[in-house]
Amino acid sequence: MEQVSKSGTPPPPPPRRANAHADAASPAARRSFPWGWLFVPLLLGGAGFVGYRLGTSDSGSSGTSRTGSGGFGAGQTGAAQTGTGQSGAARTGSGASASRSTASEAGSGTARGTGSATGSATRSGAGGQPGAAPSAAATSGVVTPVQVTAATSGTLSTPRTLTGTVAAAQTTTVTARTSGTVTGVLASVGAAVKAGQTVVTLSNTDLNSAVQSAQNALDSAQVQLRGQQSSTVGARAGLQAQVTAAQLSLTNAQATLSSQQQLLAIGAVARSEVTAQQAAVAAAQTTLTTARANLAENERSGAQGVTEAQLSVQRAQLTLTQARAAADAARVTAPFAGQITALNVAPGEYLTANGETFTLVSNQRQVNVNVPATEAASLTPGTVLSFTSGSVKYPLKVAQNPGAPTGGSVPLVARFTGESIPALGSVGSVVYTAKVASGVLVPSTALQADGDQTYVFTVSGSKASLSRVTVLGQAGTQSAVSGIPSGAQVVTQPPTGLLDGANVSTASGAASSGAPAGGPPPGGQP
Repeated sequence: MEQVSKSGTPPPPPPRRANAHADAASPAARRSFPWGWLFVPLLLGGAGFVGYRLGTSDSGSSGTSRTGSGGFGAGQTGAAQTGTGQSGAARTGSGASASRSTASEAGSGTARGTGSATGSATRSGAGGQPGAAPSAAATSGVVTPVQVTAATSGTLSTPRTLTGTVAAAQTTTVTARTSGTVTGVLASVGAAVKAGQTVVTLSNTDLNSAVQSAQNALDSAQVQLRGQQSSTVGARAGLQAQVTAAQLSLTNAQATLSSQQQLLAIGAVARSEVTAQQAAVAAAQTTLTTARANLAENERSGAQGVTEAQLSVQRAQLTLTQARAAADAARVTAPFAGQITALNVAPGEYLTANGETFTLVSNQRQVNVNVPATEAASLTPGTVLSFTSGSVKYPLKVAQNPGAPTGGSVPLVARFTGESIPALGSVGSVVYTAKVASGVLVPSTALQADGDQTYVFTVSGSKASLSRVTVLGQAGTQSAVSGIPSGAQVVTQPPTGLLDGANVSTASGAASSGAPAGGPPPGGQP
């Protein structure tokens, strides 16, 4: 730049003559031409053109420092040349009037040309400054390199970690079913018991007496039943014999009557004998009918008596069962296998019915965890989870999901599926996979916010297109959106200043045709 300024410095003016009027009147002076002053505007114009070219070259570069320095250099060059032109004009003012006119016009023209070049260089430099509005030439001529990725449809999920506590699957306080004096406590706190095992025994005299009375009543009923069955069978045998004898008597009487009737026909017997035999047959028939009626009555009454005796036995048996059940209630047993965590009685104490005796927790363990209501619906029974306590990881499965939130969260119950189980009361981390949203998955860095609107840039045919989207959910580095199709080429990290319709090039694609090389950096930032 200094060389251009030096080369543009005009030569010293010729020595002034003492008599200017005489020189002007002289024919030799009129014939001479001021060639030195003619070179001054030519040199100024050349210097301005060089400055203009330098400014234009710098403004077309892609680097931040080159663009800024180019504009600044052009401005300096223009200023220097303008100053030179002014200096030339000032110096010309001391010459002849014709020379002054020529120098003034030359100086003015040079200043205007240099100023135009300076303005062009300055605008070129300002085009790359942050926040400057891109011109139509910059928008259509700049190719911005970008990185793209293909959007895919899917479900966005993310791992969640919550705090869970190991608890017993069952916890109950066992009460006595009847009153009595505690005669024995057969297990201690912390002891493991089996289902049905007796833990506390009670003594109740009334219950024991009731059992004995019920047993006696059952025995009596059973004796009556056997006696009824025996009497019925014995009476039936005698009645059956009577029926058999009556049947035989009737048969004999009928046979005798038939013989006498034959003899009467031949006159061998008197009619009175036949009549007497007919009366004997009728009497035998009556006897047989009576015997059969007695046998039937015996069968009916005997069966009824046996039935009543059987009912008596059944009632006595039920009474004995109830008495024994009441007596068994004096034994307080474990309803399921587990561990005793508390004892509320001691030997010699009198315990009322429904009085608390001991607390029992089951051997089966579970994890209680509160899950956000928005994610509880996806954790159906059978969903696999994990529980980490210390450095050990335990597999889980959801066992209960009430669905209804309590205090903003859903209390979830998960059961251990492995043989190894942590200690009761252990606190650890419950890890599961939560569904965030379903839609088109894009990198979160691709989202651009403008007020309350969200956009992404997609690339098609080496052109960037601004598309409005709705964010359905975000997790990690990905977001689920709607508003663009699956498979769209999305700009992963849009450069600052990227515009809708801008020419772009991707890592694997070429820039749009006709775009000049160079230009401002991606996003239009210097």
